[in-house]
Amino acid sequence: FSNELSYAGKIKPLRDDSEVQRRPPTVVYAVKSFGKSGKVNEEEATVVASLLVAASQQPEYKDATFGVISMLGVDQALYVDMLLRRYMPPEDYIRGQVLCGDSAQFQGDERDVMFLSMVDVPSDKGGPLSLRAEEGHDDMFKKRYNVAASRARDQMWVVHSLDPDVDLKQDDIRRRLILHARDQHLYNQARREQEQKIESEFERQVFERLVQTGYRVKTQWLVGAYRIDMV
Repeated sequence: FSNELSYAGKIKPLRDDSEVQRRPPTVVYAVKSFGKSGKVNEEEATVVASLLVAASQQPEYKDATFGVISMLGVDQALYVDMLLRRYMPPEDYIRGQVLCGDSAQFQGDERDVMFLSMVDVPSDKGGPLSLRAEEGHDDMFKKRYNVAASRARDQMWVVHSLDPDVDLKQDDIRRRLILHARDQHLYNQARREQEQKIESEFERQVFERLVQTGYRVKTQWLVGAYRIDMV
């Protein structure tokens, strides 16, 4: 997500994907929320805390470290941390190196498993929320999302109370993150299948540029007795 958002797809992973045991790498978890108080969505916070506590008790997450990032200010993270301190055994909290905050507090830091809480709820007036764009405000949202989405070593959960196709506009960065978490492992598999059909370095470069721009590309598309390089 961060690679395509901020680095034009130029970042090359150094870690072998086969080494990661916690699957899938991204998980989206939808919550039915009744609203928020200020910048706290209590239903969403309770779900984040519950998921983290449950994960800490599973063998797949043995020795894993955990982090929580609020995507709308720090209040949500503080509320989640309060729930964790109240209901999570202290030894598990310490062993998991649990840290809850906003993206700025995770600058230069990371955890094995990250939970991102979107906080926002659907508009009570109906229709999509006001656009939260990648550009503008000194690229504030772009920087925040870039950091938040790159803090997980193994697995990133995106917990949200929004329907991305109803509550968010097409170019909203919140929608982009939710869809990434929902579709990424399926998208990666489909992309690899398309890349295998590429027949030249020029085609590969065009393919990469189109994918980075956000297009879904089909390669070697059959039309009668002919093939189109890309559709």
